[in-house]
Amino acid sequence: MKRSLWLLSLLMALPACEPVVETFDEEMPCQLYEAGVKKQAPVPGNTLLVMTWNMRFGAGGKIGWFGDSCGDRVILGADEVLPVLEQIAARIEAIKPDIVLLQEIDIDAKRSAYIDQVQYLLDHTYLNYGVYASNWKSQFIPSDGIGRMDEGNAILSPWPLDDTKRYQLPLRTDIDALTRLFYVRENVMVARVNIPGADNLYAVSTHLAANSTDDTKQRQMDEFVSILQDLDRKGKRFIAGGDLNLVPPNADSTDYCMERACPGDRYHGPDDDPFHLEGANYDLEISWLNPLFDEFLPSLTLADYKADEKKYFTNAQINSDWNSTLDYLFSNSEWVPGSHQARQEAPESDHCPATALWIIPK
Repeated sequence: MKRSLWLLSLLMALPACEPVVETFDEEMPCQLYEAGVKKQAPVPGNTLLVMTWNMRFGAGGKIGWFGDSCGDRVILGADEVLPVLEQIAARIEAIKPDIVLLQEIDIDAKRSAYIDQVQYLLDHTYLNYGVYASNWKSQFIPSDGIGRMDEGNAILSPWPLDDTKRYQLPLRTDIDALTRLFYVRENVMVARVNIPGADNLYAVSTHLAANSTDDTKQRQMDEFVSILQDLDRKGKRFIAGGDLNLVPPNADSTDYCMERACPGDRYHGPDDDPFHLEGANYDLEISWLNPLFDEFLPSLTLADYKADEKKYFTNAQINSDWNSTLDYLFSNSEWVPGSHQARQEAPESDHCPATALWIIPK
């Protein structure tokens, strides 16, 4: 028996109250949250301010975590994570979004001192309700000392959330079976937001594969679009967003290998293998966002984006400034024209929040 299969058999046979690795069902409910002390929910006007933010599990924008930057950090202490969570909460308090779509948020992970970050944000902001759906859950990840992991997507709101569902997205096929077992399982999560005067409104948060070199993101995008189409067919209004890990179809650049390279890395040379940095080249993926732009209403139009690309960049690395747009908001109803903002003043993650005003249908 191959070593990887032997290890897999051993891990799956370990006695436990829950699986060593959660592989998830195709569709399942999300985990509901409430603030410890409820705050008075605002009376909505004619619009809602919507935010999407990949918050990098409270690691901050400049900590060199080994999995997504040029560092070697694996485990962070509470003394490092809590100050960043405090800053994230303060940022949310300052911007005052009505609906918050979050990605890369931990609720029980060794790397972030086992802090339930959903509960922390509810207890330290005006937000009252949350839903959470894991996309990376394991009692123990036998790689690089990561240990216990529970990371996922979340939706936060001052108003109650219900009718929740987690949809499993296709997995990467460009990694071996053992790695895939312990790897991130991206999802689309959906919840109804019970806002007075905004009946039948659903919020949708997702995060697509970051480093795939196959067609994983295209398959995930197809499923994401299908879920939104189903909401639309059923007459439900939706606000959808997240870190889609794809650049706009009219982006000036489709290659970010040099911007994201670590010191000493070599790419694009005749003898370089790999030729491209994993997850940094979008040549073959540049059209994969087209179905969203063609079928639904973006908060950031392609015309606005093209007029000033740098203004709308949402992603950076610890060795660079904001250099690409990966985070988006879409709906089947109107946005306030020109209201989309990339909040580049926010240094609390390697992604900045993107916000826009959504018009409440009459």
